Amino acid sequence: MMLGAAVLLVAGCASDGGAGATGSTASQAQFLRTNADVAVVDFFDMYCHSCQTAAPHVNDLHALVQKRGLGSRIAFYAVGWGNTAMEADLYRTRFDVPFPVIPDRDLTISSRYGKFRPPLLIALRREGGGWKEFYRTTDPTASPEAILDKIRP
Repeated sequence: MMLGAAVLLVAGCASDGGAGATGSTASQAQFLRTNADVAVVDFFDMYCHSCQTAAPHVNDLHALVQKRGLGSRIAFYAVGWGNTAMEADLYRTRFDVPFPVIPDRDLTISSRYGKFRPPLLIALRREGGGWKEFYRTTDPTASPEAILDKIRP
């Protein structure tokens, strides 16, 4: 599914007080604001046991991307499916998420990727003026190396 960049930049969610740096709770307006070629999006729910189990694996994938020198080419986001800013921040803190965590209480972002229940990890590739999904898994606990092989720019 091809989505225009303007469609993806949605404002009006709970503010993060201006934060948006790596490892922060970010606002929806900061979603996919990157110059990277690929964006990895980890959809989670703070109360989902499988999501909590997957969090360290997604962090390991992020660390592997950094170690391989691909950090400028692959951006990471975590989106709190149905979660408030407080819940997203709790998840970020509890699981030491080193990339932006975005609350999605009203499923504004999540609904763009079809009907699903987290955990879900997708990869989007910059294409034309927007982003196109090219990878999806409901098992983010797979080997970081195996996932990186599939999402590498």
